[in-house]
Parts: sequence; C-alpha cells; structure tokens
Amino acid sequence: MPKLQYSFQAKDDLKPIARFIAKDKPNAARQWVSQLREKCRNASQHPELGDDRSELGKGIRSTYQTSYAIFFRRTNGFADILRIIRGDVDKPRI
Repeated sequence: MPKLQYSFQAKDDLKPIARFIAKDKPNAARQWVSQLREKCRNASQHPELGDDRSELGKGIRSTYQTSYAIFFRRTNGFADILRIIRGDVDKPRI
C-alpha cells in the first residue's frame, strides 16, 4: 500500500474549511475532517478511484467528499493529496 502524504496546499486547504464548520458545530468539524481523511486514505489504496483529471497535470485524479473535491496522484510509492477544494470551482489550480 502506498504511503499517504498531503501537499502543503492540501493541508492549508483543510484549515479554513474546518474553522468555518467549527464556528457553529465543533464536533461536526472534527467528524467532517475525519471523513475527509478517510476518503484520502481510500484514494491512496485505490489508484483508479475517481475521475481522470490529466488536463490538470500528469496522473492527476479527483474524487469527492460531499461538496469538496480531492485532487490526488500516485507517484513512486506515494499517494499525494494535492488539493482539497470546493467542487464547484471551474478551473482549479493544482
């Protein structure tokens, strides 16, 4: 199984999302982040999960957790979580 690693941008993407949810529902924010991380682990174990997003870069794929898109790529024994952003963004920057 490949090792899972989060890019600096992906880690940075999580912070405002969790803070926004935590304003009203701190427990829900923790639960949401936990579900999101589980989806990332799932992506690391199943390289063909999600949609091919090679228009954004070689080997990039995306999958969704609720209304957020997780962009990832498998390289050299690693599953790289590249970005975690709202799924309604027209042209995400990876």
